[in-house]
Amino acid sequence: MQKFNKKTINSQKKHKISILKRADDLRRDMEKLDIIDEKGNLTGESEGRKIVHKLGLRHHACGIIIYNNDKILLQQRSFKKEKNAGLWDITAGHIMAGDKVLPSLAREVKEELGIDIANEKLTLLGKYWRQEIYRQDFTENELDYIYLLEKYIPIEDIKIQESELEQVKYFTIHEFKQLLQEKKATSRIFYQDFFKIIEK
Repeated sequence: MQKFNKKTINSQKKHKISILKRADDLRRDMEKLDIIDEKGNLTGESEGRKIVHKLGLRHHACGIIIYNNDKILLQQRSFKKEKNAGLWDITAGHIMAGDKVLPSLAREVKEELGIDIANEKLTLLGKYWRQEIYRQDFTENELDYIYLLEKYIPIEDIKIQESELEQVKYFTIHEFKQLLQEKKATSRIFYQDFFKIIEK
């Protein structure tokens, strides 16, 4: 009979995550994004994700800030991610070619957190341009649709996508600001608008 000690279990878990990550990478390589102009309008063209990032083409993305009272739910990005690895962030992702914003957002939350928000009441915080150059062949040039969900979701109800995330955790707004100052969380221009709302 095979014995399973802690080291064996951890090794198997890492192997599983590695396989899932490779599968996710292959899936992302096949995904296409709609190209948009400087006003955020569709151009009628679409390209694969890698080409979009390599050429810095404009495209749509979406994200959600989940909070309750003085706390915000953040997820720590996998240490194996090609951008912002290991940093704390909100749930966000690209809008695939032909998709609408809210269905894309619901899909992203379901994939990464295992939570269904399709019937939740969401509030649009705003639309924000983001351009970041991570390396010579990787530029993020996107228009982000950012939504708010004021709701407490128990951590035990969350099932993270292990190939994408390390963990999820609630932080007070003060703790979140400290993470930003210490560069342990991704810096987003829309956080200031969020702080104005929650600190009223």
